[in-house]
Amino acid sequence: MNKEAANVESRMQTSNSGFDFRYAIWTVFSLTILSGLFLMVYYIPQFGQAFSSVERLNEQVPFGWMIRRIHGAGGNILLILLLLHLLQIFYLGDYKASRPAAWMIGILALICTVWVNFSGFFLPLSQSSFWGTATVLSSLSALPWAGSFVVDFIRGGKELGGAALLRFYSMHVGFSAMIAFLLLWRHRVESAGELNVKTDRQRSPGILIASIFVGLLLAAITFAPDWFTDSLKETANPLANPERIFLPWYFLFLEETLKFLVGAYPFWSMAAIVIFSLSIFFLPFIDRNPERTLLLRPFPMGLGAAFLVLVVYFSLLGAANARYGEKIIILDRPLSTFEIRGAKVYAEKNCAYCHQVFGQEGRREGPDMAVIKERRRSPEWVKRFTLNARLFQPGTTMPRYEIPIDDLEALAAYLLSLDSSKERFKAVERKQFMD
Repeated sequence: MNKEAANVESRMQTSNSGFDFRYAIWTVFSLTILSGLFLMVYYIPQFGQAFSSVERLNEQVPFGWMIRRIHGAGGNILLILLLLHLLQIFYLGDYKASRPAAWMIGILALICTVWVNFSGFFLPLSQSSFWGTATVLSSLSALPWAGSFVVDFIRGGKELGGAALLRFYSMHVGFSAMIAFLLLWRHRVESAGELNVKTDRQRSPGILIASIFVGLLLAAITFAPDWFTDSLKETANPLANPERIFLPWYFLFLEETLKFLVGAYPFWSMAAIVIFSLSIFFLPFIDRNPERTLLLRPFPMGLGAAFLVLVVYFSLLGAANARYGEKIIILDRPLSTFEIRGAKVYAEKNCAYCHQVFGQEGRREGPDMAVIKERRRSPEWVKRFTLNARLFQPGTTMPRYEIPIDDLEALAAYLLSLDSSKERFKAVERKQFMD
């Protein structure tokens, strides 16, 4: 009996071999913070000056472009490092040999890093960052009960304007300080001996891992600068949708998951999100099995593998959705001149980027365009709503449009023709149709 207890104690205290990510995390975090302090000197957190201040930094300040790239790539690589570190701890079962605080602090640091990256994504206030942020917030507002309140609190109101920019800037700085505090706290917990006990196999040198990730950071800012930093093509225009809306890669999974689940099952999806989040956070208290060998923990390993598969699937689905709007749904019959013009206006204004037609060829950001006919809207209502949707639905991300009256009437005619009970439809290539 004593021998069995000793074996259990040994399994609990022996840390499996694996990469020591701490050197890499601290190195990348330090580079990101130092570059961020440099950027703070030149950045102006005002809606009318934010884009021009970043543009000036990028083009006129010596090595400003390089510091900005290091900051953007560093934040993303730090997030990847924390993800890999926590995944390693989970699959090796190292959270069993540590104080629960170490795992919980790591989860909090990951959440703060996601939010720091997202708030920083908005700060250049380019057309791409503005509409990407608006899309993410619109998805978060779909959360049952709490979604609208949380989004309004983040924006500081119903509009994504100057108040929102100040809040995002404050959160970016404040949560960066929080990450530093959490990493120091976690280092102190690890140094107490819970995760740093002697191993039965040699750990990989931490300095080597740090060097590899610093090399990846330098490669990123050299060969793929636009992956992690805004390309600054044009300043934000809340009145005009861009041709493409690109979301931060770490929100692709969340956005697609919410669109698939929340709309159909609001209560159960919200309950699943809460239960899953709490289960991850309190994992050391839930998984009391002392066994840490990979193949002898089938349930946690299966659960973790299923989660990774879902994340990869929905992330790839979100990346594929960036191609929405390349086809247009039209009537499968000869179209009138008005209907053709209306379909072209629909394509020119990139409506398909936010709306589907009969569940096809568009994002699920807004309602399906087929509901306009089903709800028996009048042409006048369609025209007024298109010109200024916020008069009818405060807080919507749909911008105000300035459309000539002839085009507006044609658009209304096209939308009101979408009647599935009377017509058959087909999808045509946008380029072919516009030509």
